[in-house]
Amino acid sequence: MSSAGGEERAEAEFMANYVWKTLLALYERLELEGRLALRNVDRDLVVGGDAAAAFKLLSAVRELSAVVRDILRRISAVVVEELEVSGSARGRVAVGLAAKHFPRALPVYRSRLELETPANLLLAATLVEVRGRLLELVWRLPAAQPWLEPLREHAERRLRDLLRACELLLCEPVLRPLLAKAQLLAADERRLAELEEEVELDARRRPRELKAYLRLLELRRRLREEVSLLGGEVEELGRTLALRITLDKLYELYGFTLLLQALVDELKPRSARVDSGGRELKLETGRGEVSVFYNALPERVESRVAKARAVGLIDGEVSRDLVRKLGGLPDTIVDARLSEEKRRLLLLDYKYADDYRYLSQARFKALAYLYEFNADCAVVVAPKPERGSGEDEEAHEHKGFYDEIAKHSGATIFIDSNGKMLAIVYADPREDAVESSLRALKTVVKLFFS
Repeated sequence: MSSAGGEERAEAEFMANYVWKTLLALYERLELEGRLALRNVDRDLVVGGDAAAAFKLLSAVRELSAVVRDILRRISAVVVEELEVSGSARGRVAVGLAAKHFPRALPVYRSRLELETPANLLLAATLVEVRGRLLELVWRLPAAQPWLEPLREHAERRLRDLLRACELLLCEPVLRPLLAKAQLLAADERRLAELEEEVELDARRRPRELKAYLRLLELRRRLREEVSLLGGEVEELGRTLALRITLDKLYELYGFTLLLQALVDELKPRSARVDSGGRELKLETGRGEVSVFYNALPERVESRVAKARAVGLIDGEVSRDLVRKLGGLPDTIVDARLSEEKRRLLLLDYKYADDYRYLSQARFKALAYLYEFNADCAVVVAPKPERGSGEDEEAHEHKGFYDEIAKHSGATIFIDSNGKMLAIVYADPREDAVESSLRALKTVVKLFFS
């Protein structure tokens, strides 16, 4: 792509940071719970599940925080009355014993609060247990190849945010004296189960006093489930971090992320979900239902080539299974069902090449997709071309057009009176080009939905 290795690496690092930060930010913005499976050569890149699980766990920890504050306002404590014989009159005088000790000393009853109750120990043990599990998940996060390091950093940041939330609660002065015993309890499953039963029985006997502890018990069970789910997502993330991603694939992901951001900004979806085993992002918008597929061909999008019949030139018929494999696979498909009668299809291909020849080939491929899938719009997303025009007659002939549209971040070509469009979007993988790339894609989205 670039003659300078340093420049190529800088582009790759920028793309990696932009892709993972933006994808995960969109995940949270859309409140997605499912995992998006982005097709890769050897195994899918699974994105978002750990973020969604961490978000749910953070919500549970926040609820726990509210419960803890409620409990600390009315902390369950046992009043212990102890007899002391001293020269001080602080406390309630034990009149019946006064003659025995007077005048050398005075027996008094003194009261103190005993905070080490089963309910309070369970509260402290819950926080210790969650904190320990989160620490374990942080330690289990594997190293990643450079292009996936931002994803790993994000996951670690989310886990550490959860850790901090737990540790803030553990810093409460009332809970601090209980931590040593709570740590022992957190490591003893049998004793914890017995403690749960004891606290639940006590809370049901005294609901007015210990109502908050019933909420604590419910949250304990939920937290365990959420931490377990998060553990599974971290394992899945570990498999993702072990994948090898080429620069071409990274640029595909970059273009896909730009498109998602453009769609979300323009359509402002009311709700979103992940369907089809992670292959489909479904957006419910004011204009209808919009499905986005990355390197996946849904059954409802038919290829004319895949359905064609092939016959040998001399004799015999070519296997239909082999013909079906000739069907194209656009990098991204946007299937918009605007009404029962109206449906529109947008196809995109991403090319990490600044060569005029590759851009020409990509343009012809996009034109072929328009016919093959009977689409309304096909888009080529690529960096602005800079080389290769002198080595190919066709590329040399087209150079003037490609240079001219660079002034506008690309162009839309209206193919026929039926509204079919071919668009070229220049998206250089640099921070200073993000705004213009997004504006260009938003323009395509507006035209597509107009």
